[in-house]
Amino acid sequence: MYQRQLLPPYRCRKRWDVGRRVLPFVFRQRFKIAETWYPLWSPWDRLLEQAGVPHHFFHKGDTILKVKVFAGDHLFVDRLTYNFRRPKRGEILVFATKGITDPRTGQPAMPQDQFYIKRMVAMGGERVQIGNDRHLIINGERLDHTTPHFENVYSFDPRQPPRPNQYSGHVNGFIAGQVIAPLFPDESTIFAVRPNHYLVMGDNTMDSYDGRAWGDFSRTNVIGKYFFVYWPFSSRFGWAAR
Repeated sequence: MYQRQLLPPYRCRKRWDVGRRVLPFVFRQRFKIAETWYPLWSPWDRLLEQAGVPHHFFHKGDTILKVKVFAGDHLFVDRLTYNFRRPKRGEILVFATKGITDPRTGQPAMPQDQFYIKRMVAMGGERVQIGNDRHLIINGERLDHTTPHFENVYSFDPRQPPRPNQYSGHVNGFIAGQVIAPLFPDESTIFAVRPNHYLVMGDNTMDSYDGRAWGDFSRTNVIGKYFFVYWPFSSRFGWAAR
């Protein structure tokens, strides 16, 4: 005779911990079954949604981002000339960024431990405008391709729109947008350069972060004059360009 034995029912004891936030939108909590703890994370497919940021799901092989990286020029700097005279309009200066601030906020306009290279377009006491024709106006006088050191800058075809990486003059905020030239929103805006200060702008006007965004800087920031590019071996290699 067989006796049927009933086993006691399996008792599953559950316990939860209080959990903790690992990142602003990632929450980790553990639960215990019997003697084993198991982690529970916020669903990964909802993390961006919980963070409140725009998101998109990509599949294998999709292109997410395309960028181009350009190495900076390596060059020699003439640190002697400006000990005997002041910079002239149109000369290309190498200057330190220390102390350059955004005039709208008073905050540093860029990293304060770097050296920039730009073309000097105006000096202390001058009043500067950028016309819609992409030419600078200094104290009421329009610069053009006959102005010394601006032969290439104003060699563009006015029938063509401004383009990155090409000489296209100088653009104001009306032409290129306020992000590029917040201090020159239109051709009627006049920027007054402070005494003993310089205003510089880049030749690649559509991509240059320059005085149109952060104004002028003290002449004590000037390191020297652009002299000779020794790397890379490109169209910019050689003695100082105009």
